[in-house]
Amino acid sequence: MADDTCDPTVLYRVRDGAYAADLLIAAVAEFDLFTWLAAHGPVPAAELCAALGMAERPADVLLTYCAALGLVDRDLDAGDRVALAPLGRHLVAGTPHDLRAYYGSLAERPAVRELAGVLRTGTPAAWASARPGGEHDPDWSGRLADPSFAGRITAAMDARGAFLAPALARAIADVPITALLDVAGSSGIYAGAVLAGRPQARAAVFERAPVDMAARTLVRDRGLADHVEVITGDMFSDPFPTGFDAHLYSHVLHDWDAPRVQQLLDSSFAALPPGGLLLDHDTHVDAGKRGPLPVAEYSVLLMHSTPGKCWSVRELAEMAGRAGFVDVEHRPTAGDRGVLLARKPAR
Repeated sequence: MADDTCDPTVLYRVRDGAYAADLLIAAVAEFDLFTWLAAHGPVPAAELCAALGMAERPADVLLTYCAALGLVDRDLDAGDRVALAPLGRHLVAGTPHDLRAYYGSLAERPAVRELAGVLRTGTPAAWASARPGGEHDPDWSGRLADPSFAGRITAAMDARGAFLAPALARAIADVPITALLDVAGSSGIYAGAVLAGRPQARAAVFERAPVDMAARTLVRDRGLADHVEVITGDMFSDPFPTGFDAHLYSHVLHDWDAPRVQQLLDSSFAALPPGGLLLDHDTHVDAGKRGPLPVAEYSVLLMHSTPGKCWSVRELAEMAGRAGFVDVEHRPTAGDRGVLLARKPAR
């Protein structure tokens, strides 16, 4: 019999870090990053990108990952300057323990080639490296229009939430919420967990078709249909529903680029009442973009397959501030996740 008290975080890390090693192989075999840094560093990240022909978003993910591994030193307060760390010298040409050939022996792995392309162009590859053409839309978001794919993704997100959702609810148990809008809330598992300790509260999942159909089924199967409704809409093109004093994004913002994240935060600010709350539950990179390592590894997967990445606490606080939110704080939850809270000022 399974032990439900056993922490499954290591299993999240195995899945979420699936592409990380391939990114390091690409950095060594395709770009010879560490030999270049040994000759030219410390340098601003922007200069490194220009010299090696890397796009900004994937390069940022790569540098965070390398910093988390201890291969480079990264200093955002000094203009995001990047320097080679002692461990990184093992990947420099001509050093006594040069491992570049060892890494290069795996350069033909398909994901290595995909990630090299993402580093050069900034354009994500197909979700899970699915072969383009035919039934496989290379844009993961576009594939959600397929009810079969939407159902599989919704089931996957629901499985992930079984452990994570109660941890989120515990982390915000002291936060007053009477009506929660779960934006792009997939199966509604997080909304249901938040309501579990708030018998008088209500919630709604704001989700696009056809994911909304899967959400309604899962909400009904949990016996939550009287407390959690599903509102069909596109978060980028439709107005946000009003009448909610808290907006939750759970594993949503990491799928999108900075302009679209800003658009979502702006939309939440406009729809929330004075004093309303913004909640972002996700894997967050630390403010200095040096880790933690499991989050840096997950960011590689997101960079590979979506226009997003794991956003840092500093980046999210800045975007929330631009939208008008104040009193930003961050709380750990479980499984390398955390929740960032921000408040819309009262009148």
